[in-house]
Amino acid sequence: MRYAAAPEHICVYRDEYLTGTMEFFEQIEQAIRVREHITVDFSNCISINAAAAVMTFAKITRYQLIADATKMELGHQALKIRPPKDKNIRAFFRKTGFHDAIRPGGQAKLARLWEDVDNPFKTSNSVEPDIRALIRHLKSRLGKVPGKLMSALSEGYLNINHHAYEANLIDELFGRWWQYTTSLRPNGTFSVVLYDSGIGIPQSLEQKVLRDIGWCTDNSVIEYAMEKGNTRYPDNFGRGNGFSNIKQPVDINKKAKHLFIASGKGSVTYKDQKIIKSDFHPNYKFGGTLIEWCFDGEMA
Repeated sequence: MRYAAAPEHICVYRDEYLTGTMEFFEQIEQAIRVREHITVDFSNCISINAAAAVMTFAKITRYQLIADATKMELGHQALKIRPPKDKNIRAFFRKTGFHDAIRPGGQAKLARLWEDVDNPFKTSNSVEPDIRALIRHLKSRLGKVPGKLMSALSEGYLNINHHAYEANLIDELFGRWWQYTTSLRPNGTFSVVLYDSGIGIPQSLEQKVLRDIGWCTDNSVIEYAMEKGNTRYPDNFGRGNGFSNIKQPVDINKKAKHLFIASGKGSVTYKDQKIIKSDFHPNYKFGGTLIEWCFDGEMA
């Protein structure tokens, strides 16, 4: 039996919390690799932010899907959850739908999440996800969906299906993405977060970047990918507008706050049609690619 202890603050934004958060995620990943039972202990957790919540959702449900697919003893029940002691965060887990998203369950649980218009945690590996259902969910959650957000999400789903995963995966994981839409926070912001557990932007573009500009850090590769026309394909073959679509909700909406992208060992924050922050994290990887669109205030 393995053990993954969540830190007090599960957070991927702030440097002081990032190491503890990544160590927590790695403990779950280790259990996945060796196919061992695990207890995921949230006892000491007192906060979890949006990006970290969707990553935690992904790590736990990946374990559950793999446990069922590989016929581990007890299947998805091999992962046990210990809830937070803090009553406020415990209430937050239930109010946000996070508890239902990570509780014991396999494909049937994920299907129920998809059908539940009120639960903001969604996951799919369908080549053509039910966009109408997602629109209904976003409208239920936000009232008005920010302009070009559905186009950006659709581009994200397409990129995940085409680029994120290598072929040697179980069917339940190939092309899979996880998504979380927050409610309006006390500070007046809300976010839509999309995550995959694939190879990441830096590895996907590695050969192209080495040919075009030479070796560079992962955050620089993300910046390169965000430039119009840059894909992993030689000479781009008329592709590469995906990041233009992904940036549009932040470019065209007056109440857009920022776009945050983390992949490999890098993270980039984009605002006002320019990159305002770019960081290299040498000691850990994000285990795929995370994209967060953040908006300031209700969409009128």
